Amino acid sequence: MQEILSKKDIGERIKALRTAHRLSQSKVADLLSISRSNYSQIELGNQFPSFNILNVIARYYSKSYNWLLHGKDGDEQAADQIRANVVIQELENTLETFNTLLKKLEREILILKTSNH
Repeated sequence: MQEILSKKDIGERIKALRTAHRLSQSKVADLLSISRSNYSQIELGNQFPSFNILNVIARYYSKSYNWLLHGKDGDEQAADQIRANVVIQELENTLETFNTLLKKLEREILILKTSNH
């Protein structure tokens, strides 16, 4: 299931990268060839960064495009999907076992009812 992209979350990740590298908004805005005000709006989550801006930020900080957008790399997303599929399979197996036990219980109750009459 695809989650909805959050401008705020993307902005927070971009800001965290900038502050971790001890850079000013002006410095990063210059690197991106945009105004500091425009860059500030991205960090605040008031606007989505363009594909080109995301690409430059990803390359500059050695992060993936996926990480900037979702907070996870592609490998992490694939691992999450695999874990979800395992849980779903385990639940299906448990339900199947439960259903089999219910049918067995139903037969035993029927036998008890018919033997008492």
